[in-house]
Amino acid sequence: MKYHALVVDTDPEILNSAKDRIESMSHTCDLASSQAEAKALLADNRYSYVLLDLNIPIKPGRPSHATNGEDLLWTIRRSKGSENIPIIMMTSGERKSMCFVSKVIRNGGTNNFVLKPFSDDGRALGKAIHDALSESQDGKSHGNPLKPPQRFEQGKLTFYPSRVEFCGVKVCGKEGSCMIRRILDALHRHHSLSGDELADLVGAEDGQRVAGAIRNFRLRVKRIMLAKANMIIVPSVDLIVNDRLHGYGFSDKIAVKDCEKLCVRANGDGKIKNLSQWLLTELKRSGRIRREQIVHRTGHSNATIRRYLARLREEGRIVFEGSPRNGYWRLV
Repeated sequence: MKYHALVVDTDPEILNSAKDRIESMSHTCDLASSQAEAKALLADNRYSYVLLDLNIPIKPGRPSHATNGEDLLWTIRRSKGSENIPIIMMTSGERKSMCFVSKVIRNGGTNNFVLKPFSDDGRALGKAIHDALSESQDGKSHGNPLKPPQRFEQGKLTFYPSRVEFCGVKVCGKEGSCMIRRILDALHRHHSLSGDELADLVGAEDGQRVAGAIRNFRLRVKRIMLAKANMIIVPSVDLIVNDRLHGYGFSDKIAVKDCEKLCVRANGDGKIKNLSQWLLTELKRSGRIRREQIVHRTGHSNATIRRYLARLREEGRIVFEGSPRNGYWRLV
């Protein structure tokens, strides 16, 4: 069967990227950049499926609004012979765009969406097209609505030697594998750091390099969580925040867990065994640590931590630097 598609988007790069992928699947397509152009093509042609960005103008040169794309979608659904045509929404994954996508899914307009820009190999777009066509052939095109994406409220960020998981989904690789993993480990150890402080710790040229790595990571996590967990997150609020006073740090919405901590806990009481050795090992690995971080990560009380720190200082193995409020411990 020869498949013919309609692609509607205002971005020429997205149109060309979609066209390349569609033609590589031995399909053909027409391209439109506005509601009016799409309607004209729909009146003169029959399509096997539609790729649609909701945020389009009514006519070329006019402002773009998601309601224009939504109106076009329902126009297609009301057209004789097109009631069950597969429609795949294209979205950047931004919160406002996902609200419209969720609305369409809830109302039964279509189940299918794909994130853009597309991956370099085009697999995500190819899979979305294949899945949409398969559903249509099975008679389930839009009568079996998927659960709308859920807004992130709270969750866990878990550190393993081989990976970092956000709400159970892998978002980063093994320790030392890349700059963002070193950044995540540094934030885990130090609670909050400026861009320049992070740059010093992870070996980056400057704070701008760190900011770029965090920005790219936020975008990647947003896409991963939507694709793999059907979850909408705002990474600058939900994952890594930038407090202009204290610098970068993890959001209060997430609980940070360390799998290494789980490996060395004593049975039953949930506390770190051999606390002195753990402190020395952690300081050797991280360079410095605050007392409140030790309390949080080991499960011991403030009084116990103070006692161990005092003993190690008396032995000449560690030293405290900085103010009582914001200071930290490091190896001598």
